[in-house]
Amino acid sequence: MSTGLTTETGRTAWTTLTLPATAQSFVKASDDPLESRDPATGELVATVRVSTAEDVATAVEHARAAWSRGGWRSDGAQRARVLYGFAQTLRANQEHLAELLTREQGKTIHEARLEIAGSAEMTEYYAGLARAVYGRSMVLKDDVQSVVLREPMGVVAVITPWNWPLTLLIRSLAPALAAGNACIVKPASLTPAITVEALGLLDGQPDMPPDILSCVIGSGSEVGDALVGSNGVDMIAFTGETQTGINVMKRAAEGLRKVALELGGKSPNIVFADADMDKALAGTENAIFTTCGQICTAGSRLLVEEGAYYEFIDRLAEMTRNLRVGDGLAESNQLGAVVSAGQQATILDYVAAGKKEGTLVAGGNALTGDPYVGGNFVAPAVFTDLPPRSRLIREEIFGPVLTVQRFSDDDEAIALANSTDYGLAAGIWTQNLHRAWRVARAIDAGTVWVNTYHHFYSEAEVGGYKHSGIGRQQGVEGIHEFTETKHINFDGSPTLW
Repeated sequence: MSTGLTTETGRTAWTTLTLPATAQSFVKASDDPLESRDPATGELVATVRVSTAEDVATAVEHARAAWSRGGWRSDGAQRARVLYGFAQTLRANQEHLAELLTREQGKTIHEARLEIAGSAEMTEYYAGLARAVYGRSMVLKDDVQSVVLREPMGVVAVITPWNWPLTLLIRSLAPALAAGNACIVKPASLTPAITVEALGLLDGQPDMPPDILSCVIGSGSEVGDALVGSNGVDMIAFTGETQTGINVMKRAAEGLRKVALELGGKSPNIVFADADMDKALAGTENAIFTTCGQICTAGSRLLVEEGAYYEFIDRLAEMTRNLRVGDGLAESNQLGAVVSAGQQATILDYVAAGKKEGTLVAGGNALTGDPYVGGNFVAPAVFTDLPPRSRLIREEIFGPVLTVQRFSDDDEAIALANSTDYGLAAGIWTQNLHRAWRVARAIDAGTVWVNTYHHFYSEAEVGGYKHSGIGRQQGVEGIHEFTETKHINFDGSPTLW
């Protein structure tokens, strides 16, 4: 099989970061450091000090005090200046941040640049909304008026994953700050350095009050649990795996703390026989192989109508075999390393199970030897002929593994699409707009793309049905998620009744 490997490395010398730096006092961490290593080479990228339970308590105490002082929560113009300034500094530091992101997470440099640019754009969007957190007023009857306000929650814990560590941080952090909250960020232990570096640009904004932003580092079982269980935290925004999200919700319920959860997915990508096949092929590749399939919206279940099935699969298999896999810093590579050796092993376990149940038509092997030495590389895989109850069809693999199923008509496509515990996203490829509307309405998913995939917009809400989460992020609903609703009733009547 051709791996499509490029010999171009794109690598220059790297100086290991020691974090937090002296100026990064917003990071509350006093324990021994953990090592963050490049998944493509094993090279040490950064050492980052870990937080203790006492550090978490300090972060919460300081955030509570900073928010209680007022000012920040009542001054939308100040919040807008901070967020606009942050967006500008993200853009000014794009190349440094993109290189760090690729070195720490493994994704391609092209994707890393898109992540930085998208994070800056989303920050700007919420900077605009910081001065427009509107309520409403009503005249209920003579001499009786009501005002309904949206007020900030207070202290928000933002717990983020490693796959899109900046995008999925900013998607919660920016609206939470825009709404007037104080925020404590806990990044994934696999990507702490890119998070601390980016947050340093936010903390350094001239109008950013002390302790409105904090960061704690460490495992979910210790640092995350201490944060979620703290009585000083009013809300938890968590993005990650479904079972972990359920555990977060249970822990938060002990204090009746609000949660916003974006969790796992097993998204259907449906290709009808009348689709523009060239565009659908490109969209299918993007749907499953973005970030090596390590993305919750991955179109990991391809459903193809019978009339187009064999030609589409043949072309897709050929495209998959020719994808260029290698060091993410090489500009020409299309897939980088998966994030860790553990993730690579998990993916290969699924591939081994799939070989026993179905037909592997492309990829699926670990890439070893020169120039893959020291890295976690997997050739992207495509499976056909799997039984409907296969683990590969039912479970979120979080890797470059695509399963293919065949359907005969619209109703079967809908039934297959909905035959999952998840409901995060879906794709539909057809030139029949009536069919597109009907099928999109029938699919249980928070986002349905028609003749495209993985196009996100700051203005448009995202979130999941079923086991894919609770709440919505992005758009206007995204800022409302981080507010409480208060009703103030004014009664000017001369008597009570």
